[in-house]
Amino acid sequence: MTRRARFLLLFLFGITVLAPRAGAGAVATDGAPAAPAPATGIAWLGYDEGLARARETGRPLLISFWADWCKYCKKMKAETYVDPAVVAAVNRDFVAVTVNTTEDQKRAAEYFVRGLPTIWFVEKDGRTRITNLPGYVDAPTFRQILGYISSRDFEKMDFKTYTDQAK
Repeated sequence: MTRRARFLLLFLFGITVLAPRAGAGAVATDGAPAAPAPATGIAWLGYDEGLARARETGRPLLISFWADWCKYCKKMKAETYVDPAVVAAVNRDFVAVTVNTTEDQKRAAEYFVRGLPTIWFVEKDGRTRITNLPGYVDAPTFRQILGYISSRDFEKMDFKTYTDQAK
C-alpha cells in the first residue's frame, strides 16, 4: 500500500469513525445546517474567508486575536479551544476567525486590541461589533458566553442575569 493510500485510509477512518457527529438533520440556531466539529477541533478561518462565510451562512463571527509569544493565548488554545462543548458550539453557531497579531497588526489596531488574547464577537455583516472579551477565559465560562451570544440574549439582559437564570 502506498503512503498516499495509507494517508487517505487513515483520513477517511478519522472522518467516519472519530469525528464528532452533529446528528442527522441537525440545524444551527440560525436555521442553517449545523457544521459538525472537525476531528481537529474548531474550524478556524482567516479573516477575509471568515467574513465571506459569515455573510453566506448568517452566523456571527468569533474573531480570536492571538500571538505565538502570548502565554495565555497558548493556555486558551490548549484548554478552552479543545473542550468538546466549546468546539461544538463554536462550529455550530459561529464563524471562527483567527488573527495572529504579530502578522496582522493593522487588523488588531482596527479592533482596538490592547492585550492578548482578545476575542471579538461581530455580527454577520462584519461591521457591527457585538462585544469583545479580553484575556484568558476557561472552558466552562466560555461555554456560557457562547450561549449568551448565540441565543442573542445579550439584546435583552446582561450576562449576570443570563447566568443566574441558567442556575
